[in-house]
Amino acid sequence: MASLVRLRSPALSSAARLLLRSVSTSSVRGAEGPNIDTPTHTGQVFDKNDYRRIRFMDKDKLVNTQFAIDLIAQDPIVVVNDNHVFSDSGGPLGHPKVYINLDKPQVGKCGYSGRKFIQDKYYNEAQHGPSVTYAEYLAQVRSE
Repeated sequence: MASLVRLRSPALSSAARLLLRSVSTSSVRGAEGPNIDTPTHTGQVFDKNDYRRIRFMDKDKLVNTQFAIDLIAQDPIVVVNDNHVFSDSGGPLGHPKVYINLDKPQVGKCGYSGRKFIQDKYYNEAQHGPSVTYAEYLAQVRSE
């Protein structure tokens, strides 16, 4: 190790250090987009003095306000006449075929797509909200 040659960086003059300090990112402020303080789906918001806000300088923070969990909750429940159904989200680009047992008087959910299914005899519009038939559901997922 003693045989290694040490490289020394040239010492900076005080004027050069002052110039470099004035160019640092902490002292440069640009325009921030209007969504900089909008929380994301995980609740992420950066403090005014947080160094991570630098990534939004001269551009806007893109925030998707349509969260998947809210969109799934808005889907109508699928009313079925049989005691079991399958869900595959329509063809080769969907998820694997999942069979859902509907023997009990409760809502059955697909673990992949989140679609809700219930037997016709257990369906109550006031409790479960709007509905579609199983035939309408199959037509919908096959057309997408």
